[in-house]
Amino acid sequence: MADFWVNGIVAQRDKQPYIQLSNEKGMIAQLTMAQARQVAHDILVMASRTEADAMLIKFFDKQEFPKEAAGALLVDFREFRAGLDDEAIGHTHRGEVP
Repeated sequence: MADFWVNGIVAQRDKQPYIQLSNEKGMIAQLTMAQARQVAHDILVMASRTEADAMLIKFFDKQEFPKEAAGALLVDFREFRAGLDDEAIGHTHRGEVP
């Protein structure tokens, strides 16, 4: 794995917390806490989804099903997941203490 660093800072200019993503070439991004949490969530979701996609491909290969069938299933599976992602939801919390 290439060198990749995740650092937390409190900025002098506004006293707010930020997450910095860097590699050997320098800083890639500086994220607010909300942005960092969203990126972290997206990485976990994509890791799980990519594992599931790989499992389906391996299953189709093992069963010697046509490769086109695996591709068609993946398209449908991804469309199904996208539909679930598009469902509107409200926050279950706002940080207020009752």
